[in-house]
Amino acid sequence: MFEVTALLFGVLCGLLILLSGVGAGVIMVPGLMLLFGVAPATAVGTASLVSVLIKVVATYAHGRDSRVDWMLFRRFSRWAVPCCLLLALAITLLLRTPWGVGVQHGLKLAVLAAASFALLASFRPQVLQHIGQWLGGLMPSACGAMVGATGVGGGVLIVPTLSAMSNADIKVVVGTSTVIGLLLSACTGLVFGGGGHLEPMLALLVTLGGGVGVVLGRPLVARLSSRAVSALVYTLIGISLLNMTYDLFLV
Repeated sequence: MFEVTALLFGVLCGLLILLSGVGAGVIMVPGLMLLFGVAPATAVGTASLVSVLIKVVATYAHGRDSRVDWMLFRRFSRWAVPCCLLLALAITLLLRTPWGVGVQHGLKLAVLAAASFALLASFRPQVLQHIGQWLGGLMPSACGAMVGATGVGGGVLIVPTLSAMSNADIKVVVGTSTVIGLLLSACTGLVFGGGGHLEPMLALLVTLGGGVGVVLGRPLVARLSSRAVSALVYTLIGISLLNMTYDLFLV
């Protein structure tokens, strides 16, 4: 039953990511905690590994079609990667201390906040613009820190930040964002996985299901309306976030 559920969850994730463009983290991290009862740190590590495996193919496609601005990639990554690694290392080290249970609780709260912010930014892009104006050149660092701490937010935050940093075509921005997301997810997955916060079999099954979901979803892209897809995505994410809120404050 576990294997079937993991595969079906992967299919659903693949479909939603393909149809909606919502980042993998905001779907998978809350979903893994809700459906499989894994600890927050394990959800972050497992979702990051799945995200890496999915983005490898997308990165190859973008690179082959010359849709990656490597100079922009380096400008962003030189600040984002150290912050991503620093936050991920700090959390995994704290999990080994006597405060580990409290850190897990705090991490769940951080994932809840990050996923909620990602949804808010999807509905109200001007919120992200205001934050970007306030943070200025610190946005790459903020993106890296958010992904390193929670595995959530890369897809929502990186694209507008890259757009603000350059005049590149949107396709190049998306391609560059995919490569950066791959790198940040790899850093997060490596640190959390190295700390033992990883379910390899679950990651493999979800990845396989995700591949099937992408294949099944391609014919649906032209058939389903954006409104219908968005409603489905945000309903499912909302259910996961409500469940996390219940676990945090009412249990």
